Amino acid sequence: MSKKSCDVQPGQGDFGNQGGRSLLAKLCVGLLAVLMIAITVQNGQYFARGHHLHLLPMLLVCATAWVMLRDAPPPRPISVFWALATACLACIVLELYFEIYKRKPFDEDGAVTLLSFSMLLLTSFATLRIWLQRKVPGPPRLVDKGTIWLLMAIGFLYLAIDEKSLLHEGFDTSLHKFLGITPTAWTSRIDDMLVGLYGVIGMVALWLYRAEITHFSGCLRLLKLGFVALFLCVITDVATNRSDLFIWLLGPVDGLLAYEFFGEAEEVFKVLAEALFLTGFAHALRTEYDEKAAGARQSA
Repeated sequence: MSKKSCDVQPGQGDFGNQGGRSLLAKLCVGLLAVLMIAITVQNGQYFARGHHLHLLPMLLVCATAWVMLRDAPPPRPISVFWALATACLACIVLELYFEIYKRKPFDEDGAVTLLSFSMLLLTSFATLRIWLQRKVPGPPRLVDKGTIWLLMAIGFLYLAIDEKSLLHEGFDTSLHKFLGITPTAWTSRIDDMLVGLYGVIGMVALWLYRAEITHFSGCLRLLKLGFVALFLCVITDVATNRSDLFIWLLGPVDGLLAYEFFGEAEEVFKVLAEALFLTGFAHALRTEYDEKAAGARQSA
């Protein structure tokens, strides 16, 4: 038998139907692009300051989405990471240089927030693809080890919605009104701590399905790095909710400078965590493909 006949071709065997997989990729990338354009139009007064140059890194994210989701061998994880890192750096530079924001750098109307939303949505699509490859026949059940990928797809979809609509923002204010209490330095930070709670829930889910996750050791290492960046983001977010902590530690002048610096560092940690998570799932996709390709060659 020739070597060509032993290779796994896209759409054959365990890799699923080529037409169905390609359709899924087109739908996901198309939805991602449409939402990017819609948000750009919605916040056009800010993006116009940067001459809409933010669309270049957004195009890079769409290209990354296509090569990850299409019916073809997945890209190397290092290529995914550097593509996302380039997009992150470009959005940060554009937002700061052209002042693409409403009130302050990295608020909810800028290029970095759009990038964060896009990476979270792409992560949901990537984990959905992994679940489609790992699931057992029949309806999904919590006891099936591959269900963790579906749970993560749902979780990252919620995080993408939260990033755009700010679902967790203002939780502290609502709690103050509901309980009739006066805001304090601690209760004012409750909404920031919710992001940390999301991370804890994610780690618990991974531990419960550790039999599945530990199979993808490279993915797990990247997820661990992602959680480190996530909790650094949470720490800086909680600390910069108010300037009182920095003023108490460093005085009024240096304290305000440190407050502004760490307020911007929070967003850098956030997009770094998202890039590491997405790279980890790219690693899982690549591992799954390589293992099935090796199995097909051995059976042939």
